[in-house]
Amino acid sequence: MACPKIAGPGLVATPSGTLPVNAEQLGSLLEVFRQGPDPRDSNTRYRIGPVLTIIAMALLAGRREIAEIARFATTLSQPQRCRLGLPLKKGTRAFYKVPGYGVFYQVLSRMDPEAFAARLTGWLQSRAGTLPQALALDGKMIRDHIGLLTLAQHEDGAPQAVAVYDQKEGTPRCEQTAAANLLEKLPALDGKIITADPLHCQRQHARTIVEKGGDYLLQIKGNQPNLLKRAQGLDALKSTPFLPTPSPATGVSKPANSMPSTSNRSKPIFPSPEP
Repeated sequence: MACPKIAGPGLVATPSGTLPVNAEQLGSLLEVFRQGPDPRDSNTRYRIGPVLTIIAMALLAGRREIAEIARFATTLSQPQRCRLGLPLKKGTRAFYKVPGYGVFYQVLSRMDPEAFAARLTGWLQSRAGTLPQALALDGKMIRDHIGLLTLAQHEDGAPQAVAVYDQKEGTPRCEQTAAANLLEKLPALDGKIITADPLHCQRQHARTIVEKGGDYLLQIKGNQPNLLKRAQGLDALKSTPFLPTPSPATGVSKPANSMPSTSNRSKPIFPSPEP
């Protein structure tokens, strides 16, 4: 049966910070997840490819709870459901059903999250071309089952890479470890700036970003007490140490709001995060 034409983006009424998916992108994402293993019993109504594709699109659209993913599925139009290969409702000729909460719960609680993240990241990077100029590294938990770490562009929140974790810190699969692995797998970061919260203010993260040609802007809190103390000391100074006002070299006066010349500027020194 031929599916009706999909008009416009693949997501309907997407909120701010989503990744629109058109018909061609929807098809390519489905092909990626059709090849994934199904952790459920063989006798299932909804095939794993469509289920994982819906989960991936929901995550890219900013959904983080299983209930939100289930609600997201109900927003798919009938042409989109047909394109995904979802089953027809019994007794109808053009009404395609979507998985409910129980289906998504079973898949999310049983699947290999690393394999899922690897497939999704591979698809994102193949579609993205080059990374944008500013990327935010941030992690969110989906209930208590899976933590999703996303590297997304600042402008519209479109993800560029994802990884999964089990806890914020202190375990072999924690968010800090996931971030380190994600950064290692990124292509060159020349001219790019990575921003992150205090959890990722780590020497290893900063070194990886710089080695790949990028820059970083990391928040500082009590988890880096010595670095925080140094930053507070700099903040208490009357003038910034990174752009000092030069002493006049001649008797010619300058306007009060003039910028110091390049030759008189001190080279900025940025402290590295502690181990």
